[in-house]
Parts: sequence; structure tokens; C-alpha cells
Amino acid sequence: RPAKPGKTEPTEVGTGGVTAGPAKGVHLGSMHRRLSDAAFAAAPSTEMRREIVNKLRELMPQLQDMARFGALESATSSLLPAPDAAEVQWPAMFQPELLTCGAHAETALALSRHGRGALVSTPAMSVESFVLQGVAGHGTIVAASWDTKGLLLVTSMGDLLECAGAAPTAGRWACKPFAGAKLPIAGQHLKGSVAVSRAAGEVHAAVIFKGEESITIFARSSSAWLPRAEVRTPASRSAAAAAAFSASGSALIVVAADGSVTEMQMVDGQNSELAAANAGHAGHAWAGACRFGSGELARLAVPIDSSSAAKFILG
Repeated sequence: RPAKPGKTEPTEVGTGGVTAGPAKGVHLGSMHRRLSDAAFAAAPSTEMRREIVNKLRELMPQLQDMARFGALESATSSLLPAPDAAEVQWPAMFQPELLTCGAHAETALALSRHGRGALVSTPAMSVESFVLQGVAGHGTIVAASWDTKGLLLVTSMGDLLECAGAAPTAGRWACKPFAGAKLPIAGQHLKGSVAVSRAAGEVHAAVIFKGEESITIFARSSSAWLPRAEVRTPASRSAAAAAAFSASGSALIVVAADGSVTEMQMVDGQNSELAAANAGHAGHAWAGACRFGSGELARLAVPIDSSSAAKFILG
């Protein structure tokens, strides 16, 4: 029996070899010649080699960061300029240290630890000052959350306070304590901030304890605060400085000491970067961040000393 056509050539099964079908005329010699021509044409010139080397040198610092920190900042965010502070005229003798955003309006609420506040309406950056009533005697304010029912506060003594209503009236906002157990933070030296949220009929708190790289999530029952979960702080070049829940309570917004902001989903633990590190505000420490109903991010940077004012940054 004679050999099949194409016994000496690479042949696709069922095509009839080099004498028939689509492989007709495709010989091994011509294939080698075309591959050789392609390889010769693709050989980089000296100038191209030099350009490749320079590009690799530019990437080395980022690759070293990836090896050291386990994450690489996106090229897009590293090329974007750091957002500038908005022109906000804070009330006299007012030093904001907490920040929360309205769920349905482009308005942020800044608070001092002792019960003074300011509503900042964007994009006009108009400011309306107010005073919280009923917070004296409960310690300093360490967390705030502004939802459709009103303002929810946590104090350094672990008390939970509610200021009912959508906003203050005539420069005052009346607050009263929730009945029930205290959040177990009294006497603790906290690192960063406490976060509080009220969603789906439940109240949750997130606490960053000093010296720990984790965040403890508490859920409030009628008789006690119970630990619900413990999650690691997002991987960052610096420690977590503050935390706040999203408006829906389904995510935790964590601000690092370098100004970067990460959103952690409470259901599956997935992290997403909301803002890159921001080194453009020397002399200030990052105190908080929140998101408006539109999704836009707002950040608060407070002065390390009393020589300058707090900064309100959008983005």
C-alpha cells in the first residue's frame, strides 16, 4: 500500500496533504523561511533595547513596593494629582474631628469631640453651624453616623445617643441616650476611630483597638453589645487611622494614615480602593472619610497643632 500524501510534511488530518485541500503548496521549507524572516524582522534595534531598559528601570520602584507591601498602586491613581482642599470657612473657634455624610444629599456633617457641628453643603461649600444638646455628661464624641432617622453618636464612655430629625433646627439638635448596654470601649486607648451604623433594624459598631491590625465588629442587642466579627485592616503602607460605615451599612470605609481610603464589603470581605495615598497636606492627620449618596468621597484632615485649620477634601 503506498504511503499517504504528505508523509514528509506537517499535514492537518483529513485535508489531503500538500497535494490537495487547503494545505496544498504549504511546504516545510517555505514555512521555515517565513518564520526566519519574521524572527529577523522582529529583532529589536539598539535604540529599542535602550528604551525597554529605561522602561524597566522606571518600573523597578513599583515592583519593589509590590514585593514589600503585597500590593501595587494602580498606575492611573499614581499619575493623578492629589485633590486640593475645598475652600471651607469653618465657624470661629471650631475644630472638626469627625465627618459623616448625608444619605440623600450632597451635604457633609463635621463634628467636634465636644458637641459643636457644621453642615457643609457642596458644591457651594456653604457652612451652617449648630450645637448638639444633651451630650454633656456622656464623654467626648468618638463616632457619628447620619441617616434618614437622624444623627447617631457614640461617646468615649460607650454611650449611644440619638439626635432625631433630618437636621438641626435653629442651630440646635436635641440628643438623648439609647436605653441599654454601653459599647465596651470605656477606658480603652483607641487607635483611629469608632464607627457606628444603623441599618435594617440593627445597630453595628466597628472598633479599632490600639496596637491591633484588626477591626472588631459589634452588634447591639436589647441587652448587650455582642462581638459579631473581626476583620483585618486593609493592606496599606500605613496603619488604619479612622473608619466609617457606608450609608447602607453594608461596607466599612477605612482611612489609612497616608490618606488612602479603602472600602471593605461586610458580606464577603472584598476590598476596593476609593482613593490613593495623599501626601499633599503636610502638618495634618487624616481623621475621617465618608461617601455622599452620589458615591462621591469626602475626607477630613485635621491639623497636628493649632497653627492651621482643618481641611475638607472632595475625592
